[in-house]
Amino acid sequence: MKIQIPHNRAIELLEARLFDLQNPNTDIKALKDRIKADVQAIFGIATPQSSAAISLDTLHFDDPVKLEKIKLNYKQTLQGFIDYIKDFHIIDKEKVELSEEEYKNKYLSLLKEWNELVPEYNALLKESELLRKNYDDSLSENKILQDKLSHKSIINKEVIKILFLGASPTDENRLRIDQELRDIENRLKMATLRDNFDLKSEWAVTSQSLQQAMLDQHPNIVQFSGHGGIDGIAIEDSLGNAKLIDNDALGSLFELFSDKVECVFLNSCYSESQAKEISKHIPYVIGMKSSVPDEAAIAFSTGFYSALGAGKDFGFAYKMGVLSIKLEGVSGSDIPTMIG
Repeated sequence: MKIQIPHNRAIELLEARLFDLQNPNTDIKALKDRIKADVQAIFGIATPQSSAAISLDTLHFDDPVKLEKIKLNYKQTLQGFIDYIKDFHIIDKEKVELSEEEYKNKYLSLLKEWNELVPEYNALLKESELLRKNYDDSLSENKILQDKLSHKSIINKEVIKILFLGASPTDENRLRIDQELRDIENRLKMATLRDNFDLKSEWAVTSQSLQQAMLDQHPNIVQFSGHGGIDGIAIEDSLGNAKLIDNDALGSLFELFSDKVECVFLNSCYSESQAKEISKHIPYVIGMKSSVPDEAAIAFSTGFYSALGAGKDFGFAYKMGVLSIKLEGVSGSDIPTMIG
């Protein structure tokens, strides 16, 4: 049985219901509906877990003795869900741990890749140092560089708002979007300019929640991670199944927010066509030329945000994302493309 949302978020939801249960002013009938909705969001519709929550006795809420028994049943059920998720997390983590020999082989492979890529990496560092030197040479050169940066990046703003949109419809293959977001969060936390970034996320994105998130968050950078094709990206409908937003609709959406959004990053398969449409309104757009493996998608994201967190512009961050795929030793470094 799969857990549909990040484990920490699932546990927070269920612990909140436990807290509600202990509140003497809580409407138990309403709480039952909230438990049902949360369990369905966590485990999916029509799972044994959600059925168990639905079957909880609701016929004797006016009998104090039976009501206490019902509350106890609720508490045991919720705690059982929480324990299951914690155990599932441990087991899932153990599955991906490398053996000592595998780790050694991977290290040697990455070391070889690194040695082959050192010249390219040094070239990027040299380019960065040249920009820094030109910046310090004179007041006139400093002004020119500032003008360039004002068009190429947003590092001079007090807070850079990033909106991460994730969708993995139940009728499509499951993606490691939660892992991608955790890696991005970790990279930004370790960044030199970490206080300059405000990362917000929206999960199981629908057409309504997408619009509301754009209106509420006023993002400078928007990233979508999920499934896609040549004709559009796949968000979710009210039942959690895939729903396509076509290229024209995406272009129209970002046209409305072109005064704030400076970069759109579509981490989905065959999203180059959507990137071209969005680039009519947004200065910098990143898409994928073909189907992109999970490992390559995550590596590109972490490299991209690591560079932004160090104060680099979008062009440099894109190159660092491509380099990160190569350093991970996985295929797909030729798939990302940047327009702008």
